[in-house]
Amino acid sequence: MEMNKVKILVVEDEAIIAKNIESKLLKAGYDVVDTVYTGNDAVKSALEKNPDIILLDIKLKGETGGIEAAEKIKQVKDIPVIYLTSYTDEDTFEKAKLTEPAAYLSKPFNLDELNRIIQLTLFNHSIKKELIETKRRYELAVEAGKTGVWEYIPSERKTIVDSGFLKLFGLQSELKSYDANEWMSFIPMEDLELINSKLNKLIEGKSDNYSFEHRIKRTDGTIRWVISKGKRANDGNTVKIIGTLTDITELKETEKKLKLYGDNLKKSNIAKDNLFSIIAHDLRNPFLTILGASELLASYSNEMNAEEIKETAQNIYRSASNVYNLLVNLLEWSRFQSGKLEVNKTQFNLCEIVNQVIELYAEQSERKKIRIHSQCEDNCNVFADKYMIESVVRNLISNSIKFSPSGKSIEIVCKNLNDDFAEFSVKDYGVGIPASIKSKLFQIDSQISTKGTEQEKGTGLGLVLCKDFIEKNGGTISFESEVGKGSLFKVTIPKK
Repeated sequence: MEMNKVKILVVEDEAIIAKNIESKLLKAGYDVVDTVYTGNDAVKSALEKNPDIILLDIKLKGETGGIEAAEKIKQVKDIPVIYLTSYTDEDTFEKAKLTEPAAYLSKPFNLDELNRIIQLTLFNHSIKKELIETKRRYELAVEAGKTGVWEYIPSERKTIVDSGFLKLFGLQSELKSYDANEWMSFIPMEDLELINSKLNKLIEGKSDNYSFEHRIKRTDGTIRWVISKGKRANDGNTVKIIGTLTDITELKETEKKLKLYGDNLKKSNIAKDNLFSIIAHDLRNPFLTILGASELLASYSNEMNAEEIKETAQNIYRSASNVYNLLVNLLEWSRFQSGKLEVNKTQFNLCEIVNQVIELYAEQSERKKIRIHSQCEDNCNVFADKYMIESVVRNLISNSIKFSPSGKSIEIVCKNLNDDFAEFSVKDYGVGIPASIKSKLFQIDSQISTKGTEQEKGTGLGLVLCKDFIEKNGGTISFESEVGKGSLFKVTIPKK
C-alpha cells in the first residue's frame, strides 16, 4: 500500500493537539480522512469514512471514552487502532489490551516515530488478515472434506485435536487435549489392533508415515468410515505423530452401491443368457416333438392302430402342455423383471385357489397314478395378489407331481398359522433334491432344470417365480428335502 494511499482517522479531544497531529500526517504524505474530538464522532466517522488506521486518544472526554469507542468500532469493522497516550495507569492499560490495539504512541511524538509505527501497523494488519483468510479457507476445506487434524505426543501420551476432529466424533467441545486412552473408546474393537500396529511403527521409527481406512464410533453410537493418515515428526528430542482423519462414509456407501449395482448387472446378464438358453433349448425341443408326432399322424394315421394313435396324441398333448407351462412362466418372469407386473392385493380364500389347481392337474396326476390328499381349514383367507399366489400354487403342485414316481401320494395343507399369516404346504415322496443344488434352487442365474420321474422337462423358472411372487406379497417360502425320500415346500402368506 502506497504511503499517499493510507487513510487515517484522527481522534483527539484537544483541538490544538489534534491539528498538530493532522499537520504532521499531511506533511508525511498521509491522507487524513477526518479529525474528530469525541468517541461517538469517532465511531460514526470510522463507519462512514472507512480509514486504514485510526489514531485514537485513549482517554477521551465525554460519555464515550477512547477504549469504548474502539470496542464499538471493532464490533463492526476490522480497522487497526493506534492508541495515543500521555500517561496510562495499569487499569486503563489492561482494559485497552482487550481491544487488541495495533500499537501505543506516546504524546508528544516525532514524525519518524509516527512513520515507523504506522508502517509496522499496516504490515502487521496485512499479515493478520492473511492469516485470518488462510484460517477461514482451511476451516472451509476441513468442513467440506470432513477432516480433523490431530497431534500425538507419545512421551506424554497426550493427543491434541482440532474442532474438525471433535466434530467427526460428534463432540461439541473446543480444541482440547486428551489422554490417548480416552480416544481408544471411540474405535471399534475389531479395528484397534490395526491402528495400534500402524501407530507403534511410527513411534518406533520403523516407518515414516501411514494411510489406511478404519471405522470410528461416534458419541451417538453410529459407525463411520474414515481414512487415517499419520506422519512422524521430531520437535527437538520430542517425537510427535501428526495426522488427519477424513470421513469417507459416503464414499464407502457409494462404493458398496456400485459393487451391488455391478453384481446385479452381472446377475442380470447371466439371467438373460440363461433365459435365452431356455428359450432356444426348452422351447425348441417340445415343438420338435409336436411337429414330429403330428407329421406322423398326418402321414401314417391310416396305417397306425388305435393304441399307436393314442400314444402319439398323448406325446403331442404332453409336449404342448410343456410348451404352454414354459410360455406362462417366461411371460410371468419377464413381466415381473421389467416391473410391468403390478401387485394387486385382494382378500380371497386360499383353499379355493388350491382346489382349482388340483382340478387343473387331475389328468396328469391320474395318468401317473398319484394320489393327492388335501386338507384345508375353513376361513383360510389371505390378503395378496390372487394371480401371483395361483402361479405359486400351480408351480409347487406341478413340481410335486413331476418329481413323484407312479403310485406315490402328495399331501397338500392349507391352514391358519396365526392372526397374521396362513400357510400352504406341499409334501411329496418323490426323488428329493440333491444337496449340491439346494442353495441354487431359487436362482435363475444357476438354471436348475431337472427332469421328472417320467422325463418331464422343466424350465428352471418355476421356483424362481415362486420366491419372487411370495416375497413381493410379504410372505416367505422354504423347503426341506432328502434324496429318495421326497420334499416339503412351505409358503406363508399374509392374512391382512
